[in-house]
Amino acid sequence: MNVELPVVCVAVIYHSRKGDVFERMLDSLAAMDYPKDRIILLFIDNYSRDGAFDLCANWVRAYENQYRGVIHIRARGFVSRLRNIAMRIANEAGLDFLTFVESDVVVDRTFISRLVSAYFEQGTVKNVVSVSAVRDEGVENLDWLERRYVRWLRGRGERHHGLMEGEAFNSGNCLMDLNKSLEVGWFDEDVRFIEDLDWGRRATRKGYVCLFDSRVVIPHLKKYSLKDMRSYFMAGALSEAKLFLKNGLGLQAARRVLYWSGLFTSLLLSWVNPLPALAFFLVGYVVYFRRAKGFGKVLLFPVSMPFNIVKSIGLGAAMIYWLLKGGYGQEKVTMLGEPDWEVVLWEVPASLSRS
Repeated sequence: MNVELPVVCVAVIYHSRKGDVFERMLDSLAAMDYPKDRIILLFIDNYSRDGAFDLCANWVRAYENQYRGVIHIRARGFVSRLRNIAMRIANEAGLDFLTFVESDVVVDRTFISRLVSAYFEQGTVKNVVSVSAVRDEGVENLDWLERRYVRWLRGRGERHHGLMEGEAFNSGNCLMDLNKSLEVGWFDEDVRFIEDLDWGRRATRKGYVCLFDSRVVIPHLKKYSLKDMRSYFMAGALSEAKLFLKNGLGLQAARRVLYWSGLFTSLLLSWVNPLPALAFFLVGYVVYFRRAKGFGKVLLFPVSMPFNIVKSIGLGAAMIYWLLKGGYGQEKVTMLGEPDWEVVLWEVPASLSRS
C-alpha cells in the first residue's frame, strides 16, 4: 500500500463481561499489528452492571499512552443508536475511517491492516464504502435450529475465499469510510437487531460497494439459544418489517408471510377440509427438499415449520403496524442534538490529521 496509513477510530460497544469474553476481546485488541499511533480508541459502555466498565477502565489505564487517543463514554440505547453516537464522535473528531469491533469477538491480529489494505486496493476501481471481516459464529455457539440449518442446507456454512461484494455489510467487524457513510445516512434506530442489513442495502442502492474480505475471519463467541426468539417477537419483527418496506422488499416479505400464515390457518381448519393443508405442506416440503442435503431433505421442513410460522405471524403483524403508522421510509435518529452521554475519558489531540 503506497499511501500513509490513515488514522482509524476503533469503536467498541459493550454492556457485559460475558464471562471472560470481553477480557479476551480487549487482549486481542491490544495485539493487533496496526500502528497504535494511528488508532483512536472509542469505548461506549451501555451502562453495564457486571464489572465490565471497571474492566475496560483498568485496561484503558494500562494501554492509553500507546494509542493516538482514547475516548471512553457511557450512553443509553440500542446498538443502532450507539453506532450513531460512534459515527458522530469520529466525524466530529475529524477522522475519515471508523471501525467497529464487537465486545464478544476475538479480533485477528491483522484485522485493521487487511481491511485498510483492501479498501485502498479496491477503492481505486470501485466506490467502496465499507470492508467487512467474515465472522465465524462457531457451530457450537449456535442454537439448536441454526445448527440444523448449517448441517442440512446447501451452501450454508460454506465460505468464499478472497474479496467479494455483498448486499450489506457486517457492522460489528468492519471498516467504514466516514465521509461516504454520512452520505448514506445514520443507522435507523427503529431497526434494533439487523441495522447493518438496513444500512448496507441503503448504501448499495446509492451505488456504493460493500466488500467482504474472507482472509480476515473473526471468531464470534456469543452463544445463542432458541430463547432468543422471544426478543424477535415483536421487537425484531418490527425491525425486519421496516427494513423490508423501506428497501423495496415488501412483496418478498409478504409472500413469506402469506405462505406460512396460510399453512398455519389450513392446519387449524384441516378437520373441516385437509386438502388445503396438504397442498401447503407439499409445496413447502418440495422447496426445502430441493434446497437441503442429507437427512435435511426429509427433516428440515417439518423441523423448521413451527419456528417459521411464529416468525411470520410476528412479521405480518409488524408490517401491518408500519403500513398503518406510516413513516417506515425514514430513519429514526435521536443523537444529533445536545450530547446526552456521559464522558468518562477524552484524551484526543485537539487537531487530527484526516490522512
